[in-house]
Amino acid sequence: MIAPAIAIAAIAAPAVVSLICLFTYRKLGGGRHLLFWAVAHGMLVLPFGIIGLTDWTAPTWYITLPATAGVLIAAITLTAGIRVLIGRQDRLATALIVGLAVTACVSVAQQLGDLLYFTAANFITCIALLYAGSLLLMHRRSVLYTATGLVLLARGVLSVFYTVELLHQNTDLSLAFSLSIFTNMLTGLGLIMIEFDNARQREHQAREEERRTRLFIETLIDAMPATMTYKDRDLRYRRINRRMQEFAEPLIDIDGLIGRTWSEVVGPETASAVENEDRRVMATGEPVSMEQGWAGPDGRKTIIWAIKVPLRDADGTVQGIITCGIDISRLKETEIQLIEQREAAESASRTKTAFLANMSHELRTPLNAIIGFSEMLAAGYIGDLTPRQQEYAGHIRQSGQHLLQLVSDILDLSRLETGRLELEPEPCSLAEIATAALAMVAPQAKRASVALTGPAGDLPVHADRRALTQILVNLLGNAVKFNRPGGSVSLSARVDPQFVQITVQDTGVGMTDEEVRAAMAAFQRIDAYRSRSNSGAGLGLSICRSLIDRHGGHMDVRSRPGAGTTIDVFLPN
Repeated sequence: MIAPAIAIAAIAAPAVVSLICLFTYRKLGGGRHLLFWAVAHGMLVLPFGIIGLTDWTAPTWYITLPATAGVLIAAITLTAGIRVLIGRQDRLATALIVGLAVTACVSVAQQLGDLLYFTAANFITCIALLYAGSLLLMHRRSVLYTATGLVLLARGVLSVFYTVELLHQNTDLSLAFSLSIFTNMLTGLGLIMIEFDNARQREHQAREEERRTRLFIETLIDAMPATMTYKDRDLRYRRINRRMQEFAEPLIDIDGLIGRTWSEVVGPETASAVENEDRRVMATGEPVSMEQGWAGPDGRKTIIWAIKVPLRDADGTVQGIITCGIDISRLKETEIQLIEQREAAESASRTKTAFLANMSHELRTPLNAIIGFSEMLAAGYIGDLTPRQQEYAGHIRQSGQHLLQLVSDILDLSRLETGRLELEPEPCSLAEIATAALAMVAPQAKRASVALTGPAGDLPVHADRRALTQILVNLLGNAVKFNRPGGSVSLSARVDPQFVQITVQDTGVGMTDEEVRAAMAAFQRIDAYRSRSNSGAGLGLSICRSLIDRHGGHMDVRSRPGAGTTIDVFLPN
């Protein structure tokens, strides 16, 4: 028999440990192993209740089966929980199924004889507890782990003691139950202490990680070349970085800045602009940027570009303002210099354009007179001329016409640059314009022994008729001018949904990429062409590009030395 008090205490001890495990799991947010331990100790209530309160010396199946199941499931679930504790993941459902399977096997074995009846369950329990204690001893060198592991080893050894007591059918199990109460309470206490110790270590690690993170952030903020400040909801400074301290120390009392508002430091009138922006950020929750001017002790003004962003908590509520400031004083000085240089350049360009326009107008009158008088001389209005005199008069007329063309190009470029050349786009026939342009260039092509071919069909195009004619004449003239005797120049066109593409292709000497870039610039002539007697001032392609741009189109030039040049003009369809 067992003393009733000892029997009740033996039943209550594992129940109390089970409740403590559940409490720890819920209140401390412990791991899943606490659930394993709660189930394990809860299952021990069955065997202790059956042995302590019933006549176990005359067993029946409805007594032995629950007792066996409670002992085995408790041992296996306790071991599974310890495996979870040390990082070897297990599942509670799996542990319970294994426990039931082992119970079924042991129950069958118990029917084979009295020896297996009294030893099978305790033998399995002994192995499980010895394994669990060994896991704790080998996992960590800690007083709690070592002590609890030794207690589990002792419980395994006590299973052998219980077996001996049962084999001798000792009716007085008070000593065995007393030892069970003691070891169960020690096991529960050890496991709970391990959990509390692990929680303490996790908290310590979290605090240490938080400290390291805070130190890293502070170091990072202090290392930034920008000024940074943090204000709370009352617009009081709570944090400033090292750059802000270095910048503001000559201007204000840095030691008295923390905990005060900007208006308390520099006065409400001076701080009104800054604090109004701060209040706007607090009210709208949207970032803003502004420029702030600081006057140093030496009177030199410093300009800060400040970005103000709201700092929100986990619920999205604005808790303060972070301000990041960058010194843009040098950028402002550079900006002022660039503005002054731009204005000077624009003024010079206007002066140049006005000069070119006036010069062109002034030159056209005497040039027309020179050309007219040379034609009169060649026509014999003042008498017959000798062949040499006729040749000289022809040279005067040709040079005058060449110079007049250059003056006209300069005047056109001047009008394009100033925007005074008005275009009047209208629907027109590309074939008509191409035919007129080819006719203008035909004499030049005949003299250079260059063949001209035009587009096969007609395409509608929306453009300024005079400007498009000038574009084609310039492109065809250049193609002829820089061609070889016996070469060819072709003019073709095609249309797509977005553009009308006009292509001028020649078999001339071609250009390098550098020469192409030079040819597109005004007043630029390519060295390879300077020796040619019919080269101009280098305005043809520049004027063409400007006229095409005014139409909303663009021009592409593809060329290779010795392989000719292809120019594509794209006009909006």
